[in-house]
Amino acid sequence: MKKLFEKLLEYKLFRELFLIFKYGLVGIVNTAVTTVIFLVLNKLGFSYLLYTIIGYACGILLSFFLNLYFTFRKSQEEGFAKKMITFFTISLTLLALVQLIQYLLIDKLELKEWLGVGLGMVFYTVTGFLLNRNLVFKYKDQENKTSEINNEHEPENN
Repeated sequence: MKKLFEKLLEYKLFRELFLIFKYGLVGIVNTAVTTVIFLVLNKLGFSYLLYTIIGYACGILLSFFLNLYFTFRKSQEEGFAKKMITFFTISLTLLALVQLIQYLLIDKLELKEWLGVGLGMVFYTVTGFLLNRNLVFKYKDQENKTSEINNEHEPENN
């Protein structure tokens, strides 16, 4: 199985799909945490504007660290402060856009609340991946560097 994985990593398309898969895993964890916060705050009587702001704020913080260390595998020495500021700027801008989208869909077009919030989440996720991949973490495909991915979880043979 490991040999098959190594062979697949020779193809740029597979490496890109693997990156999207890891981003998706982070997204699943992040979405679960954010959704739990949404549901709890909704049940406590918070408005959708407030519960989505609080939920996304928690999700942004979690997402930054998971993507930094797991998805894009960057170290703190690689411009950590700049990455964090750029990530939070992008995330807050996206959050503002999501709030506008939700307001227009829910309050003006009278879509169901769950649908308006869900469409906002899809917009946020897709746009966030593209911006974070290219602007924050400046991901570059590492064509012949499959050993970094494959050997991270393997014990070294001395």
